[in-house]
Amino acid sequence: MILTALRSALRPPHRLHATYERLLGTEVEVQVVARTAEQAHAAEHAALTEIERLTRIFNRFDPESELRRWQARPGDTHVPLSLELLQVLRLADHWRAHSGGAFHAGADALAQLWQQAAAADTLPSPDALARQVSALRAAPWTLHADGSATLHASGPLGLNALAKGYIVDRAAQVASRHAGVRSVLINAGGDLRVIGPARVEVLIADPFTAQDDAPPVARIGVREAALATSGQAHRGFQVQGRHYSHVLDPRTGQPVQEVPGVTVTAPECVTADALATVLSVLEPRAGLNLLSSLPDCEAMIVTADGQRHVSPGWTGVPLPRRTVRPSRRPLLTAR
Repeated sequence: MILTALRSALRPPHRLHATYERLLGTEVEVQVVARTAEQAHAAEHAALTEIERLTRIFNRFDPESELRRWQARPGDTHVPLSLELLQVLRLADHWRAHSGGAFHAGADALAQLWQQAAAADTLPSPDALARQVSALRAAPWTLHADGSATLHASGPLGLNALAKGYIVDRAAQVASRHAGVRSVLINAGGDLRVIGPARVEVLIADPFTAQDDAPPVARIGVREAALATSGQAHRGFQVQGRHYSHVLDPRTGQPVQEVPGVTVTAPECVTADALATVLSVLEPRAGLNLLSSLPDCEAMIVTADGQRHVSPGWTGVPLPRRTVRPSRRPLLTAR
């Protein structure tokens, strides 16, 4: 019996790696290192179940999601909400205050104006932008002590800058609690969380090009932490032949231009997600000052002139230009 137990302990771990399309509006990777294949698959199933459950709460495109049903009731007082939605709304309140308004769930209303402008191939009306920016100065909702909320904003609200990271965190946590699981990686379109002693090497895309085969500009190792990236190259508005970023400054209504790319590491993906947005909006020095007050949070900010501004604890390594594209898929290295 002792010999059998020893052999079992020395058995190489099982590595599960699966990719799913059209989850959370992107490609989602699930990687699990566990003692057995059965344990790895059980953890994977738990992660996918949690993603599906939380998607039913936060999906802004589904009229039956809890978020959309609540948004259909502006002015209704003390609407009971799930614990998960309340947690994300509290986080949105925190980041709106902590960033001086650089983060705001109501920025989706500004995006709507820019989408209409792109369709008409003309810049948004300055008056319309000014009215919407003024409206954003008011609190979009009130959260009550009894677990309910009152929605004040009548325009669209977007929680994606928090909700995706929140879901990634929860899925990774649920999977990691299964018996026999050593390490877990959940990666949702570049927003990822690693739990366990394994390490993942992440390649950071060039923020100045939308080409998928462009060489990465840096790499960074992530262990027991999270990473999120915000970039302008793949998304935005095209108006009169000019590309405008999809990241909008809620304080001005204008697309950000000075910071085309941000990568953040943090203890949790929901924090990295929020900071990736905030640091895209703030001037780099202000963003790094904000970051210095947050334990275990680091970032690389790439500005429009090509300079890289990094926090003191940033451990990313710049990469030279390459003619051959390496794999961008992050892979767990088991420990």
